[in-house]
Amino acid sequence: MYDFIVVGLGLGGWAFTRVLDENRKRFVVFDPCRDNASTASAGVYNPVILKRFTMAWKAAEFLPYGMLQYRRYEMETGRRFVYPLPIYRKLASAGEQNDWQAAAGRPGFEQYMDGIRFENFPGIEAPFGFGITKNTGLVDVRALLQTRCRQLEKRGLLMPEKFDYRKLQIGANKIRYGEIEARRIVFAEGFGMKRNPFFGHLPMTGTKGETLRIRLPYSGWPVIKSNVFLAPVPASDEYLTGATYEWEDKTTTPTDEARKILTGKLEKLYSGPYTISGQTAGIRPTVKDRRPLLGVHPEYPGLAVFNGLGTRGLILAPRLAKMLFEHLEFGMDLLPETDIKRWEKS
Repeated sequence: MYDFIVVGLGLGGWAFTRVLDENRKRFVVFDPCRDNASTASAGVYNPVILKRFTMAWKAAEFLPYGMLQYRRYEMETGRRFVYPLPIYRKLASAGEQNDWQAAAGRPGFEQYMDGIRFENFPGIEAPFGFGITKNTGLVDVRALLQTRCRQLEKRGLLMPEKFDYRKLQIGANKIRYGEIEARRIVFAEGFGMKRNPFFGHLPMTGTKGETLRIRLPYSGWPVIKSNVFLAPVPASDEYLTGATYEWEDKTTTPTDEARKILTGKLEKLYSGPYTISGQTAGIRPTVKDRRPLLGVHPEYPGLAVFNGLGTRGLILAPRLAKMLFEHLEFGMDLLPETDIKRWEKS
């Protein structure tokens, strides 16, 4: 019998299965290992919200632990996933210059916000300069998850198929799915949770985001942030630019409308030549109160959820995965703002 069944291998599933390995638990994962919202992301790790110069929820606190886990995985697999890079936030006015300098001087911010620079990027006009971040960069999320899929497949722990909720049998002390028996099941399905009969009632809205892969006649640029971001794709000569926010369309099909929006925004930032080499769409598992969804089902304690990681999921996932594991195995409390019990009370 397994200790856990894990449904989903995005960033949440990656982080939770890593905790299971560290604690020598027996598990099996259900995931077709196709692209999802995690692989569609740019993979930027940065705890500062660059629109308002504020710190994202728990991001600075959780970032060191998260980066430690990604670095450990690099050492274990012999592959590179982490690419430290500064982010150049284009400043739009003298007022933003002052706001950047004021924010960078606040306690805790000095670790991630540096000074203002005036640098020449062909095709980009920045008369007020760029606010520079430090201790930030990129994680190659696609390579990270593809490596984990292959790793689990070689170990015989991957079921490359969609999970069928109708096959799940829930007993007093175990659950059963076909011939598979386990003590617990953790659903880390991203937006797919909306189809889950056990957790689909939770207030996840989901926003569609699309990005473009482009080629520029320049290499070696950092991440540049303005009305869109322009981020180098790790181990590639391409850049990623995005992203859109669409609340009605819940498909993962790229659209012409999003392409027009993104090229329009890109050309306000960058006036030079470029070619489009690809377009990706994914559904972000956004939650009504913008906080993660962790915890157990109120009627079936063997069923748990790990979802709603949001735009800082890359930073939050490793630490929250450990917290969920300790909650399930040792009864340790979850952070109240992440516990799904907050929605049972409302």
